[in-house]
Amino acid sequence: MKNDLTCGVVRDLLPSYVEGLTSPESNTAVERHLSECPDCAQLRTALAGAPEQAAPEDAKEVDYLKKVKRRGWRRVAAAVAVTVLLFAVGVAAKLFVIGTPIQTQGMSWTINTDVPGQLDIQVYAIWSGTACRQWEMEQEPEGIVRITCRQVLPSPLSNSGDYRAVLNTEGVNAVYLGDQLIWQGGVEISPQIDRIYQAQTPYAGDASTVGRMLNALRFDTCGSYTMALHTSSVPYRLTLNFSVPQTSGKMGDSEKGLYQDMAAVLAIIGNLDEIECAFRDENGQPWSRVLTVEELNQDLPRIIADYNERFSHGKPCPLYDDAKDYAGSCADLEQLYDAMWWAGEGGIYAETK
Repeated sequence: MKNDLTCGVVRDLLPSYVEGLTSPESNTAVERHLSECPDCAQLRTALAGAPEQAAPEDAKEVDYLKKVKRRGWRRVAAAVAVTVLLFAVGVAAKLFVIGTPIQTQGMSWTINTDVPGQLDIQVYAIWSGTACRQWEMEQEPEGIVRITCRQVLPSPLSNSGDYRAVLNTEGVNAVYLGDQLIWQGGVEISPQIDRIYQAQTPYAGDASTVGRMLNALRFDTCGSYTMALHTSSVPYRLTLNFSVPQTSGKMGDSEKGLYQDMAAVLAIIGNLDEIECAFRDENGQPWSRVLTVEELNQDLPRIIADYNERFSHGKPCPLYDDAKDYAGSCADLEQLYDAMWWAGEGGIYAETK
C-alpha cells in the first residue's frame, strides 16, 4: 500500500499522535509512514520520551511552595516541642514547687506544754514521699491560729516535711493544722474526736450521719457489726449487733474502749437515750453492754473527779450535769472521751448488762 502522507504532514500530526488524540485511520497512516521514514520515526521517539519542561516562572513558584511547606512543618514541630516542654515544666512546678494544701492524713504532730503559756508544736510527714514548703502561721479572728504549708514531692528545693513552731498561748483559743483542729482551750485534740465532733447530729433517726459517726470511732476493733435504731418511742436506742464471737470479761482494752465510744455517741447525738453493744460468746450465748444517758449522768461526778485527780497537772475536765453538754466543744468531748478510758481502767461499768 502506498504511503500517501508526506513528512511535513506527519510531523504536523506527531504531537497529536503521541498524545493519543488522532483517529484510528490517521494512526494507521502515520505508523505506516514512520515504518518507512527513519527521520520521522526518530522525531516521534524524541517527542514521546522528552520530559515536559515547566516554565521558569512555574519552577520558581514550585520551589517557593516547597520552602514554605518545609518552614511550616518546622514551625509545627517547634510548636509541638514547646507545648510539650511547657507542659512538662508545668507538671514539674505543680509537683515540686506549687504542690497542694496540707493534708493532715499524711502528717503527725506533737504538742508540748512543759513551758507555761507556750505550745511547742512539731509536725512530721508520715510518708517519705512527702515534703513541705512555704510554712506559715497566721493569726485569724476569734483567737484562731492556723498553720499551713504546701505539700510537694521531695527535691533539692524541699526535701523535708518537718516543721516546728513555738506559740505563745495568750489570746489563743484554738490552733489548726490546715483544716484540722489540733488544740483548743488548753486541750490537745485528736483527729478522731474532731471527726466525731464534726459529725454530731441532734437526731438519732439520722441514720447516715450516725453511721458516719460510728465509722469515726473504734467499734470495729470488736469485729464487724450491724446498726439498729429504735426511734418509734422513748427511750431512743442505738444497738450495735456484733457478728464476731466475744467472751464477756475477756475483751481487755477493747471493752474499755467500748465505753469510751458509747459515751461519745450518747454525748454527740442530741436525742439518743441509750446505746447497746450486743454480742454472742463462743457458745452462741448472748450478752451485751448497755450505757444510758441517765446512768452516765449519775456516774459523771466520780468519773470526772478520778480523771482530774490522775491528771492534776493538766487542764481540769469540767463537770456538767448532762453528758450532752460535752458536745459543746471539741475540748470538752476530748476530755470526756479520755475520762471514760480511765473509768474502765478503774472498774466502772465492769458488770454484764
